[in-house]
Amino acid sequence: MKFDKNDSIYKSWINHQFLDKDIKEQLLNASDEELAAAFELELEFGTAGIRGILGAGPGRFNLYTIKKVTISYAKLLIKKYPNELERGVVVGHDNRYQSTVFANLAAEILTSFGIKAFLFEENAMKPTPVVSFSTKQLNCIGGIVITASHNPAQYNGYKIYDEFGCQLMPEDTDVIAAEMENIEDIIGWTYKPNMKLMDTVGEATIGAYVEMVANLQFFKKSKRDNFKIVYSNVNGTGIEFVPPLLKKYGYEVIQVEEHAFEDPSFRNVGNPNPEFEPAWKYPIDYAKKHQADLIVINDPDADRIGIAIPNPKKPQEFIRLNGNETGALLINWKLSQQKLNKTLPENPALYSSFVTSDLGDRIASESYNVKVIKTLTGFKWMGSEILKEPQRDLNFVFAYEESFGYVLDSSTRDKDGIQAAIMLTEATWYYKTQNKTLLDVLDEIYQKFGYYYTDTINLNFKPEEMKSKVAPIMKKLRSEPFSELGGLRVENIEDYIDGLYNMPGQDLLKFYFEDNSWLAVRPSGTEPKIKIYYITVDETMEKAKAKFERLSHQLNDFLELN
Repeated sequence: MKFDKNDSIYKSWINHQFLDKDIKEQLLNASDEELAAAFELELEFGTAGIRGILGAGPGRFNLYTIKKVTISYAKLLIKKYPNELERGVVVGHDNRYQSTVFANLAAEILTSFGIKAFLFEENAMKPTPVVSFSTKQLNCIGGIVITASHNPAQYNGYKIYDEFGCQLMPEDTDVIAAEMENIEDIIGWTYKPNMKLMDTVGEATIGAYVEMVANLQFFKKSKRDNFKIVYSNVNGTGIEFVPPLLKKYGYEVIQVEEHAFEDPSFRNVGNPNPEFEPAWKYPIDYAKKHQADLIVINDPDADRIGIAIPNPKKPQEFIRLNGNETGALLINWKLSQQKLNKTLPENPALYSSFVTSDLGDRIASESYNVKVIKTLTGFKWMGSEILKEPQRDLNFVFAYEESFGYVLDSSTRDKDGIQAAIMLTEATWYYKTQNKTLLDVLDEIYQKFGYYYTDTINLNFKPEEMKSKVAPIMKKLRSEPFSELGGLRVENIEDYIDGLYNMPGQDLLKFYFEDNSWLAVRPSGTEPKIKIYYITVDETMEKAKAKFERLSHQLNDFLELN
């Protein structure tokens, strides 16, 4: 593949007199394939802001991405809050390459527009949920977190919050995107920071967050004897919050040393997403050595959580739970304890995405009379729906997605892996005192509602392949939909492209089968992939899994993926 270096955009970058020298060197040393990826595409807002591979050019994530988005965000804030700019914007970041520099740059640009900016003490890394909480707690007009969440090491990203700590909705991101298009010379754009408008998120705010998380527990005063947790923060932000909280309440916490220091390369982790195998190697080794009761892994910005427990039949084997299983357990734990304690609010509401298993919804609605509100993928949609609770006379109890993201206290309006870590640890400890494991509790749930087997298959592509390979798959599913798959008849097909259930359009298809099983297909909004979600239901787990295997095999044949 030969890249045309006469490309006008490439020439405008490489020949610019003010181009950053490091970025210029990257361009001069880039291969034709790298240049094509950097200049034939431009980064766009996805499900959770802008993410991309670090590098030079408009199709990569770099300091000019930060400048362009922050300028445009500042203009939005000036339009929305012309007389409230002193309320400020919280700016945080995780452990990734250049995150510290990017966060400081974003804060300085905001001050150049007369907008107060809050950085954390010494511009230290902080979890995404802490940024969301701080934005709301400090009554700011917005928040920014520099993070690529669970993506591999070569990525970074930019997520924006509104004044409630919710991810920005399309009506605002569309304004930002339009403003970005109006910036003609981002390389030559200069600014003058107003350091008088730089402030720090104080210890009182951090303390309020820690207190909120601690108060989620139902057994704060109980002794936690003989309970061991192996904890991994995969070199990211969770280490400041999870181990100290767990230790304070009496748990024995064994930290994975290879994951305990700040490392943007994730050299001891591989893939920092707890959904995937690489992140689990060291934690499982530690858990076997120490005979742990539970493994807890947060992703780098601590908005997600993965857990694993010993196999009762093979104590040296650890079973990882997927996001749907973990969600069902958390819902069952919180609601059952609230019911026992008579603290379940009137008109309780639970929020979950269209691609999340309906098992959690059934636990909430059928056992606890909780209203279930379904949304598109992305916590911004849940945050938007939570804001409507006062006029709907509803009260929050839970929000979650199958991709390892949970909220148990809505003072955080984004996924909170720290909240989930504390609650899951307490639940696991409590069940142990009752001679039960999480697997025993799951089985009790399955006996009541049916055995749910869930799996998510990722079809991965290069960023530049998204249009050429993803679009044909989605087109075929729409133009030639199957009426039967894996021996199951399709009873209903939902196409969300033009919007359903009072939600805007999203590129999502959902196929419902005659036996309450279903599958959904959607391109990811944050990564170059298609995600296929399978939910199969039967009278035993073995039968449900066999059903999934038939469905996935035949769908692969149908889409010619083999």
